[in-house]
Amino acid sequence: MDIKLLEIGSSNITYKDNPDGPTHSLDKSEIYQITYNNGKTEVMGKYKTADEARNFMISQINEYGIDRDRNDLSLKAYFEGDHIKINSLNKKGKIVHEGNLWDLSKVVAFHELSKRKDNIAYLNIVTYEISKLKRELKKLVIKMTDYEAAANLLEAMKDLRIMLKKE
Repeated sequence: MDIKLLEIGSSNITYKDNPDGPTHSLDKSEIYQITYNNGKTEVMGKYKTADEARNFMISQINEYGIDRDRNDLSLKAYFEGDHIKINSLNKKGKIVHEGNLWDLSKVVAFHELSKRKDNIAYLNIVTYEISKLKRELKKLVIKMTDYEAAANLLEAMKDLRIMLKKE
């Protein structure tokens, strides 16, 4: 899209897509990179590749994720293409609850992080859950034991969504 960039603020970018048209604003988290007319590129996202974002997401979920209903179960995540699968494991590493696949290329909304007591945080992501029988728009909830790790996970998910839309 050919636009006139007006300002890159701390959280928003303002621009015009028509010199006589209205001024628009986008949250910076919705923009992965800007390519200027002189060919210079400015990457707004933190991750250079989709694989880098995926690997970071897996590491954060596997280290800090816990089952949202049972605090004694940890989470184990992995990707199948653009889809993430998150299973709940007991202390011996056995799968107690096998999760479905979630399509991270079709995220509809990222909700604000929900911080709870003891540094617990919930990520709420509206996207498509893919089961053996159907594909349905639902909310993926990931419970994390560390608020900062959850914030970093959310940032990686937003970057990945933008990168997957470009592919």
